[in-house]
Amino acid sequence: SPRFALFAAFLIASGLLPNESLALSSNGTQRLGKDVSSVVGWDGQEFSEADVVHAEKRLLAPSAPAHTWNNWAGNQVADPALIFKPKTVEELIAIIGQAKAANKKVRAAGTGHSWSSSSVVNQDGYMVNISNMDKIYKPVQGADGTWTVEVETGVTVKALDDHLRQNNPPLALPSNVVLTSVRYGGILAMGCHGAATKTGTLPDLVTQVKIVDSNGTLNTFTKEKDPLEFSAATVNLGLMGIIYSYTMKIEPMFNLKMANLHAIDTHPLVSELFNDPKTGGAKLKAMVLGNDQTEIFYWPFNAPLFGVSNDRLWVKEWERSTAPATDNAIKDLLSAALQNLETSLGAKVYDFLAANPTSTPFIMPIMYQAVSADSSVVVHAPNAIHYNAGIENMPCLDLEMAFKVDSNFENVVKAWNYVIDQIYAYAKIGKFPVNLTMEMRFVKSSSMLMSPAYDEDPEAIYCMIEILSVVNTKDFNDFSIKIAQYWMENFEAKPHWAKMWEHVPGIVPYLRQKSGAQYDKFESIRQKYDPSGMFMTGTFAGLLGH
Repeated sequence: SPRFALFAAFLIASGLLPNESLALSSNGTQRLGKDVSSVVGWDGQEFSEADVVHAEKRLLAPSAPAHTWNNWAGNQVADPALIFKPKTVEELIAIIGQAKAANKKVRAAGTGHSWSSSSVVNQDGYMVNISNMDKIYKPVQGADGTWTVEVETGVTVKALDDHLRQNNPPLALPSNVVLTSVRYGGILAMGCHGAATKTGTLPDLVTQVKIVDSNGTLNTFTKEKDPLEFSAATVNLGLMGIIYSYTMKIEPMFNLKMANLHAIDTHPLVSELFNDPKTGGAKLKAMVLGNDQTEIFYWPFNAPLFGVSNDRLWVKEWERSTAPATDNAIKDLLSAALQNLETSLGAKVYDFLAANPTSTPFIMPIMYQAVSADSSVVVHAPNAIHYNAGIENMPCLDLEMAFKVDSNFENVVKAWNYVIDQIYAYAKIGKFPVNLTMEMRFVKSSSMLMSPAYDEDPEAIYCMIEILSVVNTKDFNDFSIKIAQYWMENFEAKPHWAKMWEHVPGIVPYLRQKSGAQYDKFESIRQKYDPSGMFMTGTFAGLLGH
């Protein structure tokens, strides 16, 4: 069974991995012996002990220095002059006033699930941790019958899901990210997405944004008031101020079931779907456009007999269903607990793979069996979308890019097959830079200026494709650069701002060349709300012509 396979892999890793190596595990963290003493409240008073942000540093190397802040994956660190944790918009406004008086930069952070340096600020600035700004307003039904809900910037995906389930009637978002601990201020401002082809990216569900600008003014943006400013404010990358709240379109709770003959996840051979661009593209097009949501995964070397001709995919096809849901609260809790246990065990195996890369082709068939268990139930939409509760246990590296799908999805097949070809080419020289998965999802284009899926054609389909490896995986950076450059040169791909992209040589001039006019529109609006550059960061300065 898949769970036995995972346990077997865990035993392999435990038996071969020396105990002393576990001290350097990418999953390990070191708690410092003192709190961060420079954290103060908006009125200059120290926060209570419960509110103080502890300094933690993931052990990437035995000599790694401790920093005030690090992200979840451990690839970004920061040492801001002060870290604030406001609870109200009044506190947020006061923090901006203090920063203005001290001539400090300001960046926001939540659970730290961005791989880019978007939250990083050092002694020249303040970090605003928005985790305590977690109010969910009562959902509102308009005269036309549609529903919206306003959430403060620190509300997590799980908190909103739970809140909407309890509403009368129960409600849900039509699409969402897989992770449930991330916060809406981050996932919307950075242009994140789900897998629902018919609804676009998550920011395209937004109807209103409230942002505190560099003068401490709370601004409200709507499409009706100014469509261009609303577009800039929705995916604002934290460059127009600190977000107070978003209002999003929601709908009555709906059910999803697997959209195929057997009503389960499928595991076709790679060659069945990606045999050649023409026939494979036609199959993909029919699948994606016929489903509500589609996700395709590839675990390298997943067949016991080494060779891409034997490798299989994991395909999740969801369609809406009026059949009654077969999930329930008790089953959900048990499933989440089991998934957390499985991924905790799996994390040890992946630590072993990072330290012993040549074992990758031997361990991956076991891991593929463990993670690709069939789903064969009709479930409430949030349970289908958030299909794995334990992802947080496995810090990873992630490069993701978006490109416009051609009329027959042929460029999707080419983009996918190039990665697999390179994985096997690297294996021939003893390198294994990908030890998690390659994944693709499909969304409608976005109307938000800074979205990587921005397009003036509202019916255009974008492929969101990514490669992931566990932290500390040797050669991932070099491999991801090669893949990114191929996607850029051949498909005009653009990076997902929250993922890894800054390490790709020449990417800023490339993006300026492809989308400079689009970025300049955003910059003209940004300057109106942040003329002093309080929120500007080196991550995005070059993109905006600075």
